[in-house]
Amino acid sequence: MRGECKTPGGKLIAVEYQLQNERMHQIRISGDFFVHPDAQSREVLHRLASAIYDRHNDLTLQQWHHVLESALPWNVELLGTSTRALAVALCRARGDTVEIEQFSQHEEQFNSLEVAEKLTVWPSQSWHLIPEIALPPAMNVALDEVLCQQVASGKRPATLRFWRWTEQAVILGRCQSVLNEVDVEVAREKDIQLVRRMTGGGAMFLQPHGAITYSLYLPEALLKGMSVRQSYQICEAWVIEGLRKLGVDAYHAPLNDIACSMGKIGGAAQARRNSVVLHHTTMAYEMDPGEMVRVLRIGREKLSDKPAIASAAKRVSPLARQTGLPREAIVSSLFEHFRNQFGGTVSSLWPDEMQVAHELVMKKYGNDVWTYEIA
Repeated sequence: MRGECKTPGGKLIAVEYQLQNERMHQIRISGDFFVHPDAQSREVLHRLASAIYDRHNDLTLQQWHHVLESALPWNVELLGTSTRALAVALCRARGDTVEIEQFSQHEEQFNSLEVAEKLTVWPSQSWHLIPEIALPPAMNVALDEVLCQQVASGKRPATLRFWRWTEQAVILGRCQSVLNEVDVEVAREKDIQLVRRMTGGGAMFLQPHGAITYSLYLPEALLKGMSVRQSYQICEAWVIEGLRKLGVDAYHAPLNDIACSMGKIGGAAQARRNSVVLHHTTMAYEMDPGEMVRVLRIGREKLSDKPAIASAAKRVSPLARQTGLPREAIVSSLFEHFRNQFGGTVSSLWPDEMQVAHELVMKKYGNDVWTYEIA
């Protein structure tokens, strides 16, 4: 049995279970939501599943909400979803018709003057700026973990890195189910890599020519006094300004999207480790909508709060169509815009960082145990 709940203005959460002797077993919770602190994602999913395990599935919505809220650790926040949304999904799994209220987070946004004020401390950092080089998908996500460690240990200052891909891939969010999000047979047939990243959020189908991706590795002090939701807006402010200089009417769309009047441009995700914030964003440069919908399973519930959108492909507005510029020209423009605004020294990936990343690929990011942790 399976139920889903897409909170309007928020994220999707899904639950699956089997009934054995009228009790719930084999619980699986997944979705494109975020857990904060993200390091507790696995524990939080386990605790919520344990709260459901071996119960009868006849609890009311309010009873489920109480059970789940009690199971959620007091110091953990679900971003983009809620225990109430999971309760709705549980009720829907048995066939009930229940709705979820609008998710309100817009009041946490900064105005333009507040954004400028929050960014005044960024030029004080001795930034390292790493231009993109083509790397396999698993290496790119492994380097996020490596560079977080480098900044945390003081071996690097605050750092910006642009990525490039050598192969097409589906990059899964930390809490997503492989089988719910990907047609694995199509991916295998078309030699599309499956990789799970360390951050939450939704699955992305990426082709080497079709995406622009960057990561920021920041001391948490640069985001002091902000909520996690507000930190997304601040970390995206510079690239939104850079896109506007290219003629794109870009803006921040809470929680974690960059959008324009023509549709979504890209999405971001965050992780926090040892007082360092990883913020990475992927933007669409070109798209192959037919290929995307063949490999990704984009359910009706996920699109439920997006009226007048006939398909997932129409939600996205690639930068090639908006700017008419080559991909490399956009990347170069954004790179220089960041350097002009905040300063910094152009750097490269160091041999020891590449070695540690290779080791992480072998034992984690290129390993099916990690990739299929939520099968």
